[in-house]
Amino acid sequence: MARCNRPDCGRGDVDFQGFCSACSRRPLPPSAPEAGRATPAGQSKPAGPVPGPQADRARPEPWWGLDLVDAGSVPDFTDEPADVELTVPEERRFCANGHPVGRAHDGKPGRVKGFCPHCLDRFDFTRSRVGGTIAGRYDVKRMLGAGGFGTALLARDRNLGTDVVLKDLSQSIAKTAHQERDALLGLRHDSIVRIYGYEPEGPYLVLEYVRGKPLSARADDRLEVILAHSLQILQALDYLHARDLLHMDVKPSNIIRFGDRGAGERRDRVRLIDFGAVRTREDQGSVDIYTAAYAPPKADPEHKFPTAGFDLFCLAKTLRELCHRHLPDPAAPGLPDPAAPGVLALDRLLKRATDTRTPERRFVSARQFAEQLSGVIRQVGAASPATRRVTRPSAIFGSMTEPLHGGLGAPRPLDHWVTARVGADQRLTMVPPFAAPAPADAVAALPAPLTDPDDPGMTRACESQLAACRTALRNGDLKSADSALDETRLPGWSWIRAWYGGLIALVRGDASAAAGHFGTVCDELPGELIPLFALGLCAEIRGRPTQARQYFETVADTAPALGAAGFGLARTYLREGQRGNAVLAAERLAGELQARELRAEQEARIAVVRLLAAVADSCVPAEEDLTMAQSLADGLPGGDGQQTRLRAEIQYGRSAVTGDWLALSEMIPDLAKLAVTRQDFFAMIDHANRLRPPVEWWWQRGFRRNPHESRI
Repeated sequence: MARCNRPDCGRGDVDFQGFCSACSRRPLPPSAPEAGRATPAGQSKPAGPVPGPQADRARPEPWWGLDLVDAGSVPDFTDEPADVELTVPEERRFCANGHPVGRAHDGKPGRVKGFCPHCLDRFDFTRSRVGGTIAGRYDVKRMLGAGGFGTALLARDRNLGTDVVLKDLSQSIAKTAHQERDALLGLRHDSIVRIYGYEPEGPYLVLEYVRGKPLSARADDRLEVILAHSLQILQALDYLHARDLLHMDVKPSNIIRFGDRGAGERRDRVRLIDFGAVRTREDQGSVDIYTAAYAPPKADPEHKFPTAGFDLFCLAKTLRELCHRHLPDPAAPGLPDPAAPGVLALDRLLKRATDTRTPERRFVSARQFAEQLSGVIRQVGAASPATRRVTRPSAIFGSMTEPLHGGLGAPRPLDHWVTARVGADQRLTMVPPFAAPAPADAVAALPAPLTDPDDPGMTRACESQLAACRTALRNGDLKSADSALDETRLPGWSWIRAWYGGLIALVRGDASAAAGHFGTVCDELPGELIPLFALGLCAEIRGRPTQARQYFETVADTAPALGAAGFGLARTYLREGQRGNAVLAAERLAGELQARELRAEQEARIAVVRLLAAVADSCVPAEEDLTMAQSLADGLPGGDGQQTRLRAEIQYGRSAVTGDWLALSEMIPDLAKLAVTRQDFFAMIDHANRLRPPVEWWWQRGFRRNPHESRI
């Protein structure tokens, strides 16, 4: 059997219909690259119909959210303040060993030069004046800032003919000065400030001057633009952490926003600056230099043994500050506007990233954070028709190969015709045309969760117990499934534990409990769509179509080609009496599946026909809907009696409109020929006979007698 040759799959077998069993698409033609598709690395094949983790996976590139954001207008940073000399504030004056100096005493202002009373080192905050020249080549223009990590001066480099930043290391803490110099010397990244050189006279670090402003949110900034800036900083942090370096002071004032002209267009960029607090992973001792407003609380484990999580926490606090006007107000509990699902996802993301009660929940790598942030960007931008979309296989869940249409994507089963009832008014009444998927079918169709490569709790023993849980679920052995899940020893906040708990609850028939488990998964994976889809299924099974529609809408708008969400959206629209929207949802799904050569396209087109003709909850179709349904049905294949069944269903809708059941009675015998048993055949023939008007024989009609005729 042939294997799928798509670069982002390569793991499925091609079935007899020409579709991949893993990604549900047709293979690429020979030597034809797949346009516009990033190639994620290390995807693994889902394990059967009931989900399971995969070991030893590498995380695909998580920066794909940047491809979804069009920055729009780029801020203009060309205007600069006048060249004025600023003095170092007293609260930011430190000697080279970090002792506070130059402070006010007895009502007198602090000294700007002298000797430290603690270590006797000389300090001088007057030696770098505007108009002076340093090292014979740097003409000082103005002061950019000052603090415990040194004074930053804007200067003109005579040799290079460009502006640079001189960071006066003599006024910083000696240890951090050397660390900053050594760290920056080896760094080359587009989102990290560049070092040009080192001047022993001073000494000074010579840094790139980024003509911009500290990162802040402008009034006209779209939310996805702010999130894209954070994604760029996550790229920088990933680069740093891969080199065992921690920045330790990520905050808005240490991120410069600027306009960069590249490839003929001006782009909105950010760059991480000020490495005065940098340290390596091997550095011992608690954290001494940080900004409390953005760092984890003092009692947090990150202060004793700092990891990459320290920087990620700081970035999350920075992001919350930048996005505060978009987020729900904590002082006003309640859900924000349901029309803004991306905002809900962002709120979940930041709550996880800054959780101080359960620090283990927080993100442990920049890539793990970025994967979810990219998913949040996709949800935030889904409402905009101009948003660029990418077909992105999930890094957390496998492909969903079953459309799970709940009967909507196939003609009415013959059982519906067999069990129909003909009333005294000679009207045929059938069960609803489709239903919410059965819980067991939903569990079998939900895609496989893959092991998070950054999850330290996923051991071989844990994976073995999860495999046993999956086997028990397939066999319907809920007791063994519960026992195997308990044996994993996964913590209560683990999204994998919650996911399997939701599957077990669904098989048990408790959709309410399942929704609680899947809600926990949403909190842990706010950028993923599959948990939202699972919540939609739970709401639909519980008979809450409006709530289910909101979940299905979010998923279908964000990933239009996800067939199961499109079918669910169409079902819930019709239950709410919105036939037009239901038809539009199915038509959109059919178009997406056709454009991307995915399976279930025919099921989507059948759904369009059935939605146009459906009779549900006393809601009958209009004549123009029925005409359109018949036209579309004529273009569908007719195998397995499909045309016969669709024509009969369309006629059923027309009879419900006109009250004329004779035409349907004449079509039912052809439908009865498809019956499997004689009993079903005769049941349908009986329905056809009852729908016909009663025969009136001549002797039943009687005749008028002549009143003058004599009777003998």
